[in-house]
Amino acid sequence: MTVDEFGDEVLRRMSALDEAAHRKAVALGEEAPSLRDGLQVPSSRKVLLPLLAGLWAAGRATQSPALSRLARQGLFAIGLGAMATKAGKRIVCRARPNQGRDPARWGKADGKHASFPSGHATTTAAVATVVALNRGLSPVTVAGVGFAAAVGWSSLATERHWATDLLAGSVTGIVAGVVADAMDEWVEERTGREA
Repeated sequence: MTVDEFGDEVLRRMSALDEAAHRKAVALGEEAPSLRDGLQVPSSRKVLLPLLAGLWAAGRATQSPALSRLARQGLFAIGLGAMATKAGKRIVCRARPNQGRDPARWGKADGKHASFPSGHATTTAAVATVVALNRGLSPVTVAGVGFAAAVGWSSLATERHWATDLLAGSVTGIVAGVVADAMDEWVEERTGREA
């Protein structure tokens, strides 16, 4: 098998996965339209950034370094994830499901509104990762991971993304969360105080 044949086979399998997940999510979304439609806004950076900024300020005001650290790392992780996602969208230019039902439409969308990777998946995975790294296995961590998964389903059901867009966005968000945590700890160690 040549490299080109291998690449074609990977894309074929990704398309089959995307089509199957798309059909299932859209069908489930029709059964729960309020849940399907209600998850996109609370998972956007327009909501999460002010929320995390407020938590950071509250942590500083109440002298709670753990809360302020979590919020600070969340803000940084969202920023890192957003930069990576925007670059990916501009490079890959994959069409969204609502722009045509073919998951193999790579290079067929403008970079700003492209589907791959999912920005919502990146953002929610970045925040969930930071929460997990700061809180361990706790109810808030489980809620964060559950929320990220629900947002992913909503993005499939509303035909904004393909399943592989969500996978790529989630991996991007996890990496952004880990990097944000590591860099924040590095700054704290170097300065001897909370950044």
